[in-house]
Amino acid sequence: MEHLLSPKVIPGVHCVSLRHKGMYVGAVPDPDESMYYDKYDGTWYWCVETATGFGPDGVAVNAAACNCEAGRGCCKL
Repeated sequence: MEHLLSPKVIPGVHCVSLRHKGMYVGAVPDPDESMYYDKYDGTWYWCVETATGFGPDGVAVNAAACNCEAGRGCCKL
């Protein structure tokens, strides 16, 4: 997962199966971006295990839900 870097998905905190489109784009995020937009996370996440927006446990995937401290049984560090 070394080539899939993202400030939204942190290794050791989030499940290794969590992905979003920004992980595959080579552009560097603009540090001033937050000045122009609301703090709403409109990122579309998916699980590598199921290739859908739901994990193996049938629950929706996102940065908050796929935090391994959240207690999901399918979470892998």
